[in-house]
Amino acid sequence: MTDHFQQAQLSAEPVSFQLNWGSLAGLRWGDPNGTVILALHGWLDNANSFVPLAEHFLASSAAQNYQLIALDWAGHGHSDHRPTGNYYPFLDYVYDLVQLTERQQWHSIHVIGHSMGGYAANLLAGVRPDLVLSLTIIEAFGLLTSPAEKILEDLRQSFKSRSLQQQKRRPHYLDLATAVQARLQAGDFSEPLAALLVQRGIEQLAENDFRFRADGQLRTKSPLRMSTEQVSAILQAIACPMQLILGSHGHRKQLEQGLAQWQTCVPQLQIAEVTGGHHVHMEQPEAIWRHVRDLLATAKR
Repeated sequence: MTDHFQQAQLSAEPVSFQLNWGSLAGLRWGDPNGTVILALHGWLDNANSFVPLAEHFLASSAAQNYQLIALDWAGHGHSDHRPTGNYYPFLDYVYDLVQLTERQQWHSIHVIGHSMGGYAANLLAGVRPDLVLSLTIIEAFGLLTSPAEKILEDLRQSFKSRSLQQQKRRPHYLDLATAVQARLQAGDFSEPLAALLVQRGIEQLAENDFRFRADGQLRTKSPLRMSTEQVSAILQAIACPMQLILGSHGHRKQLEQGLAQWQTCVPQLQIAEVTGGHHVHMEQPEAIWRHVRDLLATAKR
């Protein structure tokens, strides 16, 4: 266990939810009977991505009325990998959420999503506007799209990536410190935050043999992307209070393009900037929690 965010780590309750293909794991804080705040991490991260935020959630009065549940996506963290022969098309993440809420009989939830989790949260709120009470997306807006004329190239590259992935072997590391350094090189954050993600994202196979838990199939390319018009239709269906939080030096160019295309689709959208990079929710969790708390207060129950 890292020395950071000890209260959130010590009080985290492991949870597991059975779906029709396998189980999703996660961590829960707060009142287990309270209204659900579902936290969705980014690609190749895991539920520990929200441990810093949970520290501030627990210090607030919200912990008496809400339960904060940080999921591990399929193929990430402690969740099951999809069955052999299956891949990770983006829309299946959204369907996993629909299935999860139906099986748990969660009729109304608040959602926080970072990066890939934010893109999935956009779609969930559009597909199920009756379900989502409020939506906080961090370093994500709209969806990655592709024009119609690129369809053949997208398909070819996707199929090629699947074939190539079958030939690859997941890297192994002699110790945790080496794995943390590898994660640090792929991120934009400090070593303690990299260690926090590695703590949940690693498995020990033997005395000097560590490997990341994430399914290698996560790295294959998506065969199909939506058009800008399709994304517009989905965003226009979002009915809840919604905010986008940008890192001051995060994925700014990509997000500005998304806002130029779709901001008018969600007139209720509020935009805030917090000092930090793409993982600003881990770097500045107190500021992020203040924004989430304020949006919760505006949402209808």
